Amino acid sequence: MSSATQTRRILLLTAVLCVIWIGLGSWLPRPELAETNYVANRLRIERFLLDSAPSNVVVGTSLSGRLQPSFFSGTTLASMANLGLDGANPDTGLTLVLKQARPPERVFLEVHRLIMPPGANDTQLLNLTQGPGLELSRWAALTRAMSRPSTVLYGWLKGQQSGGGSTVTPGSQITRPGTVTVEPDPKWAPRIREKVRQVEARGTKVYLLRLPVGRENPVDAQAKSFADEASMELGLPLVDLYRLSQAEGVEIRYTDGLHLTPQSAVWLAGRLAQAVSSK
Repeated sequence: MSSATQTRRILLLTAVLCVIWIGLGSWLPRPELAETNYVANRLRIERFLLDSAPSNVVVGTSLSGRLQPSFFSGTTLASMANLGLDGANPDTGLTLVLKQARPPERVFLEVHRLIMPPGANDTQLLNLTQGPGLELSRWAALTRAMSRPSTVLYGWLKGQQSGGGSTVTPGSQITRPGTVTVEPDPKWAPRIREKVRQVEARGTKVYLLRLPVGRENPVDAQAKSFADEASMELGLPLVDLYRLSQAEGVEIRYTDGLHLTPQSAVWLAGRLAQAVSSK
């Protein structure tokens, strides 16, 4: 068999497999989690910018990234997108919100790391939205992160897991070996305030969102926190889910002492919807 014939057969087989995979995509589970941080971020960004514009969006870090859109099904926040980006700064999520042609009705801005400056990972994620790759994904769904076979399998396997996790003693934060310390940005307030102003100018309501953060939770849930200071500094209403969970005696569990288990994230998603409905 000549090399030209082999090449044609390989290309034909590849085309057939792609068509079959595209057909399967209509009934395969849509992944909300991914095997790496970068692919997980691609999932969230592509869903936000390429799918039907959502009415609500969570903006933040990997902590709020645990509030998967499906967890809001059946609530008043059912049309929810998630821009809780792994290893990123909430500032980046606000920038992405401004790229959405149709502004969301509400933005929930996570306060964790709000005081920190954006880093190299934030630059990488913003570059992702400016290159030709995103535009290609708009017209060719096969190139999107959600179409990766490994991501579909990973998302399905993670979705089958239940239980697990553990509770964490508040105030037990431990500095781990090799942890890189990043200095807070002294100009965080005017930087975030300007982004919020731009978002609000498009008719979007912005809320600050405080989540339980495991080992970083203070012992006294009612003690004044950075979230309170940020709310006053930025003039934004605060939804404090840590205080609500403590006041209602709910046991919050974490996968690693910091990130929420699915069960706890589902409860918090429902409680967030209730809190907003009552405002």
